[in-house]
Amino acid sequence: MTNRFVLDEWSWMKAAGTNLDVLSNAVHRLLERLDVARERNEGVVRHQDYYETDLGDGLQLYSVLFDSNCAVKFDRDLTVRLSLALDRTNEFDDSHLSEYEAEFCGKIHFSPGIAWAHACCSAKHQVAVLPLPLAGVPGGREPVVVGGMTSEIAFVTDEFQHLNFFRSAIDLENANEAMFERIAPSAFPALEWAENVWSGLGDFDRPYIAVRGELVRYLGGLNDHGALCFYERCAGDPCQLQRVLSARVGTETSDENGKTKKHPPSRRDRTRPHQGENKVFWWHVKLQPHIDRIYFLYEPTPVDSQEPEHGRIVVGLFKDHCI
Repeated sequence: MTNRFVLDEWSWMKAAGTNLDVLSNAVHRLLERLDVARERNEGVVRHQDYYETDLGDGLQLYSVLFDSNCAVKFDRDLTVRLSLALDRTNEFDDSHLSEYEAEFCGKIHFSPGIAWAHACCSAKHQVAVLPLPLAGVPGGREPVVVGGMTSEIAFVTDEFQHLNFFRSAIDLENANEAMFERIAPSAFPALEWAENVWSGLGDFDRPYIAVRGELVRYLGGLNDHGALCFYERCAGDPCQLQRVLSARVGTETSDENGKTKKHPPSRRDRTRPHQGENKVFWWHVKLQPHIDRIYFLYEPTPVDSQEPEHGRIVVGLFKDHCI
């Protein structure tokens, strides 16, 4: 994936005057976002002078990381983690930037990273800012003005904002089917996908562009709540599971009835390969009452597995309606 995140300089400006425990916790949270972005191959960049970022009181980030006599000092493990994480980020090309100052939160701030994110978003390529999450640092979308032009920039400090950034990018970049497929692992990272599932984006009754918003909303619901709903309620009343799951996903979600499951053509119509096995996807999300479905299944976590204990949702096919 192309670069989707940039580190900013402004959020460090009060670091020197912040309680060390609070500051260390903020750095841990920033590193968590960097780890997630790297695991999902989302691309993080920084300005070439990022190590010279001002922390206040005449301190620079370089001194905190590499000067043993610095007044602000993290524990060794945190220092090493932060240094390695920064070394792994690439530098962005700032040759096209006319300004390094950006106006947001009611003030003008020096931040090449935010100015670069603004330039990318103005060019219809969504880039979010990864700030040091101290008090007063925005989270979510914030209007940013550079050179008299305003763009809404996402500031990402937690997983909720992280997911929302990618889900909103699908609409803001007017993603076609190929781009939807590329962004989906970041927008819905808890979901798995059957082989060739993406070819079904053209198999709805309505055009893809007409169902795209519903796909984002309901895949998001499956990602955020689906597996946990099954994990907590599989042993109970199936009707209760269906009610709770539908409420969490945001639209009617149901299993097929016994008659359909005994019908061989219906089974074949819902069978897709996943991880070397043919699996039947009976459960479905109803995008509309009578047309357009997301077919999926729930797989519990095997004993002694390293996967999340609540299991996983696998999306098998998109279709107008199976037989």
